[in-house]
Amino acid sequence: MTTDVPNSAIAGNLAAAVGRSPIKVRRFGTGSHHYVFQATFEDRAPVVVRIAAEHSRSAMAGALRLSHRLRPRGVPLPEIIAEELTHPFSHLVLERLPGTDLGDVIRRLSSSSLEIIAARVAQAQRITAKTASDGRYGYAVDPQNAPRERWSEVLEDNLTRSRKRIAAAKLFSQDAVDAVGRLVSAARAQLDALPPIPFLHDTTTKNVIVTPVGSFSGIVDVDDLCFGDPRYVVALTLASLTVSGGPIHYVDAWMRPADHRDDRIFRLYVVLFIVDFMSEHGQAFNGNLLPSSADDRNGLLRIFAEHLQHLD
Repeated sequence: MTTDVPNSAIAGNLAAAVGRSPIKVRRFGTGSHHYVFQATFEDRAPVVVRIAAEHSRSAMAGALRLSHRLRPRGVPLPEIIAEELTHPFSHLVLERLPGTDLGDVIRRLSSSSLEIIAARVAQAQRITAKTASDGRYGYAVDPQNAPRERWSEVLEDNLTRSRKRIAAAKLFSQDAVDAVGRLVSAARAQLDALPPIPFLHDTTTKNVIVTPVGSFSGIVDVDDLCFGDPRYVVALTLASLTVSGGPIHYVDAWMRPADHRDDRIFRLYVVLFIVDFMSEHGQAFNGNLLPSSADDRNGLLRIFAEHLQHLD
């Protein structure tokens, strides 16, 4: 264990596991759980070095286990080139999938490209859904370790996290959290009747890697699964695109091949995640402070009110 913060020099030393030293190392500007770097070389393809923060060493172990479980089944995760979980800087050295997060290019892509990307994501989710489940709900690597007995409890956990963040930042009132909490309580029977299906919970406009021309490359940063309703991540994607003003027809392109219903429960998830975005204002994740302006916050409140109106 070390108290040092991972930096480019450390990442470069770890990247040398491929048999040569990199000529350049840069840290990605995103990432809330790990320190993630790209290392480039003179005579080989670049690699990604994911280094665990002290609080996320178990997540790094989960990423390794899930790669071994899902990649052979056809989930398009990057190849793991080297790993050392017991190193003072617990890390994975990974294939660098060509391209960038979908969110970086989604506004420039054609509808036909978005249809293909959405279909590939839906396919990866179908494969994941066929892995084991154990009757429990929530976030875990292995189904028996999912922490909750009921799906509604997972939503309440999410709201509790949002409430704590909003209270700490003092940029929003708790009214939105209270409103969604009442909706969850009213829908508890419906929520708890849903089976715990395993799904990739962070394949939104990030972690889905595409090339600048819209070719799908794969999915990254799978540290655990969620066991519950697979529409949860689709609702998160819709909330993200709505808040950022992105092309929400991408969500329709995902819903169709997945045979997902756009019903009241799905729309409940959407407002829950809009509150989640509220709670991120004023927070810093691994040194990456998210921007927050009064205009942004007022826009979020307006979007939340519009979506809540459809559920009242």
